[in-house]
Amino acid sequence: MRRTAARYRVFLSVRYEVAADFVREFAENLSRGGMFIRGARGLNRRRDVVVELDLPGYGRFEVQAEVAHVISDEMAREHGRTAGAGLAIRVTPDGFDEALSGYLVRLSRRADSIVLAAEGEAARLLHAAGYQVRSVASPERLGALIDGCELPLIGVVVPGQRMAEFAGAMHGTHAAELLVPMEVEHRIDEVLVCLDRRL
Repeated sequence: MRRTAARYRVFLSVRYEVAADFVREFAENLSRGGMFIRGARGLNRRRDVVVELDLPGYGRFEVQAEVAHVISDEMAREHGRTAGAGLAIRVTPDGFDEALSGYLVRLSRRADSIVLAAEGEAARLLHAAGYQVRSVASPERLGALIDGCELPLIGVVVPGQRMAEFAGAMHGTHAAELLVPMEVEHRIDEVLVCLDRRL
């Protein structure tokens, strides 16, 4: 069966039901018709599953999906793929289709923007979410990186404890307003909402 909906790379928090428990993982791609959940375990093909999605900036939704395919750890190693499960969305609540449409428009714009990241984990997460990311190790490198941006620069993501250091280097430039603090990895959703508002 051919896919008809465009898929977008994401780093999206999801929870799905397995044996009466909810398991938290991350979707690595999303479309109007479904998603692929990296590392999903305990799901069998053709099984119906309840999935809770947090669409940053749009809210939390619970949808019913059918497991379309499963890639085991062994299959992933053998074929150079990522282990997990592909889910086809079947039943959605009121407001979900509109929220998903708005969110997918944002995702499509992410690939056309650049974010500078001063920390490796932030860079990895932002790249996984679909942004073009450039690493900036020190404030002294900011000027050259900003001047070399071939796409619109929408943010400079730095650890909270380095905000003053980077703010000082950017003082008096239009880029100063692009600073976004990221305290810890689990705050990525807040950073994505902030960046997405600038798209």
